[in-house]
Amino acid sequence: MAMHPEDAENDWLLITEALETAGWVGDADMPLEILRKDGAVWGVLNETGESGLSGQGWSVEFPSGTPAVVIVAACLAATGSPVITAEANRHLSVVPDPA
Repeated sequence: MAMHPEDAENDWLLITEALETAGWVGDADMPLEILRKDGAVWGVLNETGESGLSGQGWSVEFPSGTPAVVIVAACLAATGSPVITAEANRHLSVVPDPA
């Protein structure tokens, strides 16, 4: 499924916002396209919506059309971060871990 560049940008912003809420930090040169936390790195690979997540010795690529909530959940799992919720209006919320 092809993704329009403006759709990809909206998803990038949702992902970036959710990850920043969970303590991920954007790179100085590309703060919306590359974020890092605890050795994990999420980055936008191209304008069609493909992105990737990597850590020490592993990586995974997300094809365009992958729901933002799936990408954020994978990023949070990679760092042992709090859970995430997705609401019908495409708003992503990071929920603090009660423990």
